[in-house]
Amino acid sequence: MKRISAEKYVEGVKSIYVEKPTYAEGHDGSDGKCDCIGMCRGGLKRGGATNITNMRGTNQAARKTIRNLEKLESSVPLCVGDVVLKVRDKDDKSMPLPDKYRKGGSEYDPTWGEINFTHIGTVTRKYPLEITHMTSPTAKKDESIKNWSYYGELPWVEYEEVQEPPPEPEKELRTAIVTANSGKTVKMRAKPTTSCGLYWDVPIGSKVIVDDSADPVWDRITWNDREGYMKKEFLKDEEDGGLILYTVTIPGLPRYKADALVANYEGASMREEGRA
Repeated sequence: MKRISAEKYVEGVKSIYVEKPTYAEGHDGSDGKCDCIGMCRGGLKRGGATNITNMRGTNQAARKTIRNLEKLESSVPLCVGDVVLKVRDKDDKSMPLPDKYRKGGSEYDPTWGEINFTHIGTVTRKYPLEITHMTSPTAKKDESIKNWSYYGELPWVEYEEVQEPPPEPEKELRTAIVTANSGKTVKMRAKPTTSCGLYWDVPIGSKVIVDDSADPVWDRITWNDREGYMKKEFLKDEEDGGLILYTVTIPGLPRYKADALVANYEGASMREEGRA
């Protein structure tokens, strides 16, 4: 078997396309006629591949020839030279699954069961996507994977390795203390705008996790398992293990005012001083 580059294979497929052959089963574009698997076979021949076997039908190629055949999802990074396949119901009246591939048939393959692979094309361009395939009355190109169900590789084609992008470095979590000169709570809003009506009141002194933002005004923060946005001016970095904290005693407060203060400050407590 002589292998060829994906570029050579795609050039062969494209050369068949520009000749606009008539659709006819069992032909590979060498006589002005072609079918879908014939376009793949003809592209391989024109590219210089040899010993092309088990490529007489899409069901045969899927079960015996195509490598790494998998379901095609929108997130799959297709490569130039990949083949893509369509499927139909096994009992489709216009193109039923041949008996030999059905359960109990001479070429039944339990890996694929009774999946009916009925059409094949080639990825001839990655960006923007282009799938070239032979259909009636002549060759055409698709610009999306709509209606294509599987993808894989031909053993005669040398594919370039897909380079995985390097993983992004993990962000170091930064913590900050919520502060305000007013001594009141600070609003953490669901969106980075003061017009957002969904917010939570965060007590002064609360420790929050900060996801630094390029926004000049707002940072994304996490507090009490909630995520939201707070203005940067209210977030102070912890220094040497934390900000300098103060305990303030306010004598002579009635119970309802003391309760309100304790509710607004994490870790606050009060003690009874006696009756006025």
